[in-house]
Amino acid sequence: MPELAAFSDSYAEARRKFVEAARRAGAKLTSYQHPDQRGPAGEALYLDVSVLGPGDASRVFVVGSGTHGIEGYSGSAAQRAWLRGRPRLPKDTAVIFFHAHNPWGFAHKTRVTEENVDLNRNFIDFGKPPPANPGYEALHPAIAMREWNEDSIAAAFAQLDAYREKAGEKAFSDAFNGGQYTRQDGVFFGGARPQWSNGAFRAAVETHLQNARKVAFLDLHTGIGPWCEHIYICFHAEGAPARERARAWWGERAVNLQGVTHKKLATYNGTIIDAFAEMLPRAEAVTSIVVEFGTLPRRDMQRAGLAQRWMRFEGPRDPVLAAKMRREYEAAFYPAAPEWRRAVLEQSQDFIDRGVAGISSS
Repeated sequence: MPELAAFSDSYAEARRKFVEAARRAGAKLTSYQHPDQRGPAGEALYLDVSVLGPGDASRVFVVGSGTHGIEGYSGSAAQRAWLRGRPRLPKDTAVIFFHAHNPWGFAHKTRVTEENVDLNRNFIDFGKPPPANPGYEALHPAIAMREWNEDSIAAAFAQLDAYREKAGEKAFSDAFNGGQYTRQDGVFFGGARPQWSNGAFRAAVETHLQNARKVAFLDLHTGIGPWCEHIYICFHAEGAPARERARAWWGERAVNLQGVTHKKLATYNGTIIDAFAEMLPRAEAVTSIVVEFGTLPRRDMQRAGLAQRWMRFEGPRDPVLAAKMRREYEAAFYPAAPEWRRAVLEQSQDFIDRGVAGISSS
């Protein structure tokens, strides 16, 4: 199955393949090295940025991977496969790939950073009081379980379900995964300070996108949506020009939440796509969209999120159980099934091509 060689088993392998593909495609490379952290084998960690096309292009399509660490394996494979096609770009158009927004999480096969921070909740103004999330405070005792067994998991979900039943689906989503800034040992923790990955991303945007006037940003994720399908999440307001561009480029499914497994999406704080748009005040038009490659049902993904927290904070007491859980956790966000990986490659080439065509004609 040579087409599946785009996928990797480790961060080091994924980075090597990405850099090789970028160079062969003729892209210019810039690397931002993490000054303090290393991978599990002692390897250096980087945000790598490849620029294909003129560096002063006014139309730029950006594709990011690894905002949630382990989810970067599929995003990396999609980026590499597209580069290996040696695409021809329209005039005055560049394609920029940000590889491994959160390289520590990528290398250690977890969604979070070295400080247990969800990078996609970290782009807030830390000079102001962080957003309050009283709902999460109510849920944290259930989330922060000390023992991991079927009885304790069932008890935790019973408490989560009771809150959902009382508060409603939207309030539950806001509380559970909208982002919280009080419990460092919790889930969807937005951090007490900007993460290194936050600063590296900002530096890369400043370096590579200041000449752009029409920009699109597509951030690749896994975990939401049906098995072997991708879904779009567009946060632009109804009627906004950016939302209409997304609809024109990727079709009605780009804006209608087709396939989304959340009954109600949370109002998210500190996302990378919001920060991206704010960093480009001179751009005439910025279009942002999230693509998720679906894996498991929503309940199973929530269980995986609870497992990640348990492995980090409680797992050292039971390394055998933690090792078993890790295999299950990795399978939730980075399935090994050939049919899933083929679907990632086939579908990603189409929606990246659509994005390039859209930005070049906007």
